[in-house]
Amino acid sequence: MFPEALRAAEFPQQASAWKRNYGATLARFEAHRAKSPKRAEIARFILERSQAALLHVQDGSARPLTDHMSEPREAPELTPITLGDKPSFRVEIPFEGEWYRGNDALGLIDRLAEQGEITLAARAGLRWTIEHIAAHGGVLDLRDHRFALLGAGAELAPTAALLRAGASVLWVDVALPERFLRAHTPASGTLLQAAQPLNLLDEPARIRAAIERFAEAGPVHLGNFAYASGASQEWRLAAAMNTIASHVPAGLLRSISMWVSPTTVPTLQPESIAAAKAQLAHEAVWKIALHRAGLLTKPGSYSANGHHIGYSTVSIQGLSYQAAQYVSKVCAAEAFAVFGGDKPTNGSGARGITVSANVAGITRTRSLSHPVFEAAFLGAPMFGVRIFQPETTRALSVLLMLHDLLNPAAAGQADSPVPSADKPALIHAQQMHGGIYNLPYGLESAIRIAAVLGMGKNPLILLKRSKASSEARA
Repeated sequence: MFPEALRAAEFPQQASAWKRNYGATLARFEAHRAKSPKRAEIARFILERSQAALLHVQDGSARPLTDHMSEPREAPELTPITLGDKPSFRVEIPFEGEWYRGNDALGLIDRLAEQGEITLAARAGLRWTIEHIAAHGGVLDLRDHRFALLGAGAELAPTAALLRAGASVLWVDVALPERFLRAHTPASGTLLQAAQPLNLLDEPARIRAAIERFAEAGPVHLGNFAYASGASQEWRLAAAMNTIASHVPAGLLRSISMWVSPTTVPTLQPESIAAAKAQLAHEAVWKIALHRAGLLTKPGSYSANGHHIGYSTVSIQGLSYQAAQYVSKVCAAEAFAVFGGDKPTNGSGARGITVSANVAGITRTRSLSHPVFEAAFLGAPMFGVRIFQPETTRALSVLLMLHDLLNPAAAGQADSPVPSADKPALIHAQQMHGGIYNLPYGLESAIRIAAVLGMGKNPLILLKRSKASSEARA
């Protein structure tokens, strides 16, 4: 479809070669896509062709998911739970056992940028939100905003923060919100729920109908935060969320938000490229030795056409995870931002929708409770990499999302002055990567070495790994 733009990417012809060199192949492809004036069109093509192959299976029969989504569905009754009238959201960033508020929060953001753990675009976005809230009396008021959160109970979802700001939140999750409410005890906002849990994989059309009912009181922000691992759920859930987004009438959606994993193929920002060069200029002897032994690969990115694409994929996370991140987040975000979500196949002249799709740092979430990752977390400081706690990632990601949704000049805004051709690159520039994008090495090789170093610090992780393997075999 796009030979002039992508021919030089030189895709392997054999499936075995594709699988073996997936990370490098995708980085090379992305460098050529990023250069192309048809970048967003390519993203939309990838997204639509993938979505078109999805089937919905019910009672033993399968049919195209688009057919299922196009059928009328009765919306479930939505019961509101009023938690309080007075917003209580203040800027509070938990970080390394401390709480940062006000000017201290601004100082923390500057420090993270100076240490190369967030990009300059992320610093600007975070500072805007902190200063915006300060200018409005120090409390964020979202009582005129409505959020439909898919995966509202996910570990990194912004549900609690949005309720503290007084927003109305539609709870969509495989579990009802009782446990969440006990854990967070929000004192403001309104939570709406169906009588029974809403499962994205079982009944996406019913969830679409629920969102349309929720939007009767006004357009909604859609949050795509559902996640589950195993049995290709990562990709299926992400694809289901995009299918819902594309079938809700565009006039009912104010925005689409998602967190992007750092372990996909990022376009590195100039400050990350400079940091990698600085690391090589002062490289430790042991890293040089590991590289000469073939254990630590260089460089850390693929460079072509003025773009540097990080070798940041991690094969242990699996193909479904990678597809969810690249196809259903990176490509989806660009397609929605430029072409909109309401049946984008009807032509390239469709108006884009406001999109927030920022990179969140590697985080100690339950989904990464794997012995290899846990060992690598212990060894990460040897590579200048920070592993974030969930509460820190959540706080920073929410503040960046709020920038994208509230700042009229944000790159992802539908009415932003940013030209459509520049949006795809700019909406991915806000990266909270914790230092992994500064590495002059391929991330996967660095993780292996970090895991060995971590096991040296805590050999008991080996026993946990052995136990986990035994349980898997059983």
